[in-house]
Amino acid sequence: MIAETFKVLIVEDDPYDADLLLRELKKSHFNFTSKIVETKESFENALENFLPDIILSDYSLPKFDGVSAFIIKQVSWPDIPFIIVSGTIGEERSIELIKNGVTDYALKDKLFSLSPKIHRALKDAEEKKEKRNTDEELKAQYEKLLEIAFMQSHQVRVPIANILGLFELFEFDNPSAAINATVLYKLKLVAESLDQTIHEITQNTSDIRKMIKAAK
Repeated sequence: MIAETFKVLIVEDDPYDADLLLRELKKSHFNFTSKIVETKESFENALENFLPDIILSDYSLPKFDGVSAFIIKQVSWPDIPFIIVSGTIGEERSIELIKNGVTDYALKDKLFSLSPKIHRALKDAEEKKEKRNTDEELKAQYEKLLEIAFMQSHQVRVPIANILGLFELFEFDNPSAAINATVLYKLKLVAESLDQTIHEITQNTSDIRKMIKAAK
């Protein structure tokens, strides 16, 4: 689900073009806060402190450019959608940029196309974030399951080995032998321990199933 209010970072040196972008966003009834930058330094500062949800960047600026901005963004914030908004970029170059990871592009003389692209970019980013969180939860649950399986495998093997060892001590040819009473008592204790371990395994398995189901 897209946040009710989002932050948009605009990389633009022309105040008139920046104003057109803001007007288009307001006309589309977006709830947003914005920041406009035009240099590499101010862009990097905005990434760190403004923490944008989406970036709209001109392709070419006197002191900066959209490709450089995109490369900088990708290093530490690869999930932030990045849309090129330009009046000079050609379709062939735009397609090349998208193939290299840019989210989308819009022409300045066709800003009516920007609103649906922003909506789609934010929606896709949110879905990717949710999927990543789900994948991380499933990975954590899988690792927990492996840990439990290892620990409880040991807990099962030990009592089974004890049972086998006790059976070797039992004198089947002499049921009244004194050692048999001790063996039977210890078998009872081991069986109770094994029963408790199996109960814990069943409970842990049930808990993990619930967590996996909740994560889907």
